[in-house]
Amino acid sequence: MYSVSNQPGKIYGTAKTHKFEHNHQINVTNLKFRLIIDQAGTYLYNAAKVISNYLKPLTKNQYSIRDTQSFPTTIKSLPSLKEDEEDVSYDVESLFTNIPVQEIIEYIINQIYVYDKIKPICNKLIFKRLLLKITTEVSFTIEGNFFKQIDGCTMGGPLSVTLSDIFMVKMENEIVSPINPIFYQRYVDDIYCRRKKDRPDQLFEKLNSYNKNIKLTIEKSPEKFLDTKLILSNGKYTTEVYRNDKKVPIPWTSKVPKRYKRNTITGDLHRSKQISSDFNKEVTLIREKFSKADYPIRFVDSVIKQFQQKCLENDIEDDMIIPKNLFEEEKPLLLLEVPFCPENENKSKHFIKKFHHFTKESYKLNISWKTKKVRSFFRVKDKTIYPACQIYHGICECGKDYVGETERNTITRWAEHNNPRYNSEPAKHLQNNVEHKFDWKTLCQAPKNKRIRKNLEAIYISLLRPSLNEQNDFNRLTLFRNGIT
Repeated sequence: MYSVSNQPGKIYGTAKTHKFEHNHQINVTNLKFRLIIDQAGTYLYNAAKVISNYLKPLTKNQYSIRDTQSFPTTIKSLPSLKEDEEDVSYDVESLFTNIPVQEIIEYIINQIYVYDKIKPICNKLIFKRLLLKITTEVSFTIEGNFFKQIDGCTMGGPLSVTLSDIFMVKMENEIVSPINPIFYQRYVDDIYCRRKKDRPDQLFEKLNSYNKNIKLTIEKSPEKFLDTKLILSNGKYTTEVYRNDKKVPIPWTSKVPKRYKRNTITGDLHRSKQISSDFNKEVTLIREKFSKADYPIRFVDSVIKQFQQKCLENDIEDDMIIPKNLFEEEKPLLLLEVPFCPENENKSKHFIKKFHHFTKESYKLNISWKTKKVRSFFRVKDKTIYPACQIYHGICECGKDYVGETERNTITRWAEHNNPRYNSEPAKHLQNNVEHKFDWKTLCQAPKNKRIRKNLEAIYISLLRPSLNEQNDFNRLTLFRNGIT
């Protein structure tokens, strides 16, 4: 929950291309953007993540859908639709940004300190101030200008989904429970409901008038809900995977690891297995979909066959009293990160084979391919104003130098080194030489992972041999004595 950075959030937009039926309709005039505030690295981010996890028990009720793939099982188990009934779906417009924050905070405080729904972590006043700070003091930059969001929840904030769910639970407890509709289920801001035909929709009217900022739209007899395509026959539903024709899989010619392409097919198969009433039909559609994207049919069939075989093995294991791998010894896992290119991918198979031969299969070896996305070549967010997570080098006027790493803002860390009251090596040097001054510069950007930052710092210490750093020499080890052939 400690703050490690003083970065402001960065606002950017994602294009809503899914709103168009055909690609030729997309143009600058019609295109709309969903604004997102990237809060990673801000001083409120860690606290918001912790509080979001703490408030999870308040986000669920009897109307909540666990995930998008559990809905098909629920809808197929419903009683047959009667002639005087119809199904509708409600959708809340711009839920996140219209959440009444002050109202929700008061509700949360009552649930914790009056109704004892969650064990308190501090006194009431402090917790209320904390909630107000992490919701109404979200600052962000755009084109060098600072702004603050004072109401509503930001898209991209770790607390936004949690507060939105709590608001919907509050609304359902006050409106939906007293009306007790025939059927009512919700996933975030998407609602599926069954009602009587040719009667005023009392539920929809009350939900729409619950808060002046919250507006709902309605769709009668929806053909799809979430990821599920609904087919009604004789009052009962069968389900299929809803597919957007505009979305195409990763092209076969893309310069990405083959594993990614394989996982794309496997992901489609998993989704179809969970959602569709006719899995064999979905397999045919998946085969056609990827063949149109120039995937080799032999490759697609191989992935499908492996998936079906694994499903069969899992079914057999579920029937076994004693699991097959109960007495198997767990092998240590080694993760090797390698920059991706087709040549490295081809060589990796030979490397893994040799590795297992030399180590007598004592380890599990996974290769993590380091790839570059196209969007990384285009800047969609403001440049970082206060750089953090860096390896830095400082040189004193007397020639003494120091190499360090920090997860925080480098300017803050450098100020600590320049202050003789602190206990770092540069500060100790300045205690004995008050008139001296350090000149600081950044050596490289480092990841947030502390272990990797420490390794980078050690590499620079080994290269630059700074006089104020404690240095240890290590013997160089070789994994394969004669190399790999």
